[in-house]
Amino acid sequence: MTKIVRGSEWRIWDLHIHTPESICQDYKNTPENWDKFINCLENLPEDVKVIGITDYYFIDGYEKVMAYKAKGRLKNLEKIFPILEFRIDTFGSGNENRLQKINLHILFDIDESKLEAEIKKIREEFIDNIKISKLEAHKTKKLSKENFSEIGGTLKDGFESLIPSTEEVLELVNSTTWKDKTFLFLGYKEWSNLEKNQQLKPLKDHLYSQVKAFFSNNIETNEKNQNWLNEFGNKKLLHSLDIHSFKDLDTYEFEENGNKKPIDNYHCHTWIKADPTFNGIKQIDYEPDERVSIEQIKPQEKAGYQAIDSVTITHSDFTHQTLYLNQNLNCIIGGRSTGKSVLLGAIAKKLNCDKPVKFGNQEYTDFVNAIVSGLSIAWKDGVENNDRNIEYFPQSYMYQLAKNKDGELDKLVEEIIKQDAVKNQLITNYDSFSSENNSDITTKINKLFQLQEELVKRKLKLKEKGDEKGIRSEIEKLTKELSELKLKIQITEQELEEYNKLKLKLEELTKTNETYNTQISKIQALKEKFFLNKDIDFDIVSLSESNRSYIKSSFEKLKEKFQKEWESEVDKISLKNSVIVKANSEVITEIEKNQNYIKGIEAFKNNNQYKEVEEKLKIQRDKLADITLIKKEIEEFILQIDSFKTSIKQAHRNFYIKIEEIKESLKISEGKLEILAFPKLKSNEFKELLNWSINQQSDEGKRIVNTSIENKVEDYFKLTNEIFEKLLSGTITLKGGNEHLGLALKLMATNYFQISYNILYEDTFNQMSEGKKAFVVLMLLLDFSDKDCPILIDQPEDDLDNRAIYKELVKYLKKKKKERQIIVVTHNPNIVVGADSEQVIVANQNGVDTKNRNGTKFQYITGSLENTKETDEKIEIILERQGIKEHVCEILEGGNEAFKQREKKYDIK
Repeated sequence: MTKIVRGSEWRIWDLHIHTPESICQDYKNTPENWDKFINCLENLPEDVKVIGITDYYFIDGYEKVMAYKAKGRLKNLEKIFPILEFRIDTFGSGNENRLQKINLHILFDIDESKLEAEIKKIREEFIDNIKISKLEAHKTKKLSKENFSEIGGTLKDGFESLIPSTEEVLELVNSTTWKDKTFLFLGYKEWSNLEKNQQLKPLKDHLYSQVKAFFSNNIETNEKNQNWLNEFGNKKLLHSLDIHSFKDLDTYEFEENGNKKPIDNYHCHTWIKADPTFNGIKQIDYEPDERVSIEQIKPQEKAGYQAIDSVTITHSDFTHQTLYLNQNLNCIIGGRSTGKSVLLGAIAKKLNCDKPVKFGNQEYTDFVNAIVSGLSIAWKDGVENNDRNIEYFPQSYMYQLAKNKDGELDKLVEEIIKQDAVKNQLITNYDSFSSENNSDITTKINKLFQLQEELVKRKLKLKEKGDEKGIRSEIEKLTKELSELKLKIQITEQELEEYNKLKLKLEELTKTNETYNTQISKIQALKEKFFLNKDIDFDIVSLSESNRSYIKSSFEKLKEKFQKEWESEVDKISLKNSVIVKANSEVITEIEKNQNYIKGIEAFKNNNQYKEVEEKLKIQRDKLADITLIKKEIEEFILQIDSFKTSIKQAHRNFYIKIEEIKESLKISEGKLEILAFPKLKSNEFKELLNWSINQQSDEGKRIVNTSIENKVEDYFKLTNEIFEKLLSGTITLKGGNEHLGLALKLMATNYFQISYNILYEDTFNQMSEGKKAFVVLMLLLDFSDKDCPILIDQPEDDLDNRAIYKELVKYLKKKKKERQIIVVTHNPNIVVGADSEQVIVANQNGVDTKNRNGTKFQYITGSLENTKETDEKIEIILERQGIKEHVCEILEGGNEAFKQREKKYDIK
């Protein structure tokens, strides 16, 4: 069965378990209890994959455990380390009668293929070289159970009273033989008490410098103690119960039905993310914060549908293989054209990503598309699903976005902001406002131009009526002429005066009724104007079906109700006018029946000269009445025109004002990264409109078109208002095909403002270097995303400078990989090593000196950074010739010699 390799994975490492062979234990060292002990180990919780057999001074217990393993037992454990616990002669505090001995734990690197020889070497070249105390009498007595018993009387008494020298043990550990074969831990409790009882701090600091980590059996105080330990450096406090008896090892028992009994006492909260090897444990010295976690549940666990488990490749150009992925950071490395980006792009395309795998390279894209059919992807939950979401960033993607061509970056930022429901609603509301404002301005401009036309007509009509001064003179002349003719008529002066009053009154009322009847006709026509003609189907499309139905129904009922009320109000207003007309008509009827009026009519009806002058006078009076009415209408038109112009200008400014009102509410931040909203003038679009429509042959036209408005809002409004006034007055010349109304609509009803965004990360976005811009774009893509899906990035270093990679990107990847699975193609060692990639995928293209298995064009090998194997030139398949660490060094650093040469040249102290 092929071993599944996912690189560095989280496992529970319990490195403090004593055996029945240990000098100090409560199991009782019998064959029966040894079988029980092995049963306990075989039934540890399934996450426990690595244990340390930690016996005092001697390796006998480990040897016995490994004998069981050799017989096929303990298959649940991936690695068993031998750890010797030394009580050394540096003392912590205790009580006055009994000082606490410092416990030094020494983990040994064992090659299990040479197990017998390795154990013999530890006995003969380590244990046998330790003296049991510094006393002169014992200076030749080596560490052994026999010498403990001989000198102490009993094994236990000798163990309690005879203590090896701290200096001697550390000197041996640091010797050429053992310094690369051992890993040291200290008991936290005794070491933490070292300054008490007048002990010296230098001893404490010296011991701290010699070890790689600490042990504690108290999970309740672990966090507090770790915080205190951090004051000395960054070494980790590992948790284990320090098991000496079956009381803490209770997981082997079963119910009668075969189910395992619940775990009552055993627990270990030490999770280490590393291969179960000696090189794996060394990682907690290099990356303590990344590689160790003390908690009950598995750290950084991704949901099954949010992490790709494996990629199986069957295309003829590739070695048929399954690549298993880590839940955290996976780095694909290799030389040029070795199939790195091809693999990443094929995964993205298999999962239906619509981004190009390489901008402007169709041949490359076609090749990737051809591979997709020979690819299958399984997710962590065991499902093969090609429709699950990923985020794929091809080569130069961040750089392209950073250029903000066609506003792509603004669109990205807006999508980020829209993830917040409240902010999304603000933007949606603004879009709705913009659309409605456009319609409102369009309606008003059309009405304004109609009013302008009517005003022109009224002024022409006023001119046609004649000169008001001349009409008044004519009325005065005709009135005088009538007065002279009255003297010849058989009617008394009083009757004539009464008749003239009634006649003038009748004429005025008749004219008034004509005006009112015209008004009634216009008022009745307003019934056809719906009180509310808005349709809300678009506005409610995102609501649930039940809410949508309810709101639509309510809206339609209210529309019908308001329409009826509107028509009723129109009828009421018409009725008021009709009442006045009726009252006037009744007065006219009364006048027509008045005896003085009738007598006057009779007196003048046969006087043709008087009738002719009277008719002329009526015509002039009617003209004067018309002029008065027209002038009043003109005044009203001018007031309405001014009101519409003011309203239109304000409505046009509101495109800008509304963004100003909401910009603070759209602001978001994540750490040092901040996004600020602001109204941005689309000056290019505006200038294109002017260039396209205004005739620039005149100096005036040139001045208007070339007026600078770049990011100067008030200059923009000043210019638009000037052009608008000229369009209304017709005093601006347009290019052929353009009309004043059409340009006014495009000028004032179009929103030339958009919600744009300033990105701040130490500097404003425009002030950043290209590399920093690209990094900030990556942060935008990931920090503000509400997605949990895998992230695929192709060569991010292409967009960044080396300083940004090391200072920004590495730190960022370390943080982000804990939240989401990342797969990245890279040539940069800082990304792979600096970001502590959990899984490394090494790619190779078949060649004369770089052979693949079966001669296939592309092949891959996977493993952790701690996976190491010395290069064996005899192995023909290049990927199998050495370990992952060696491949990383060779591909990314140029090999050991190149790395060492650079280190010398840098001369870094």
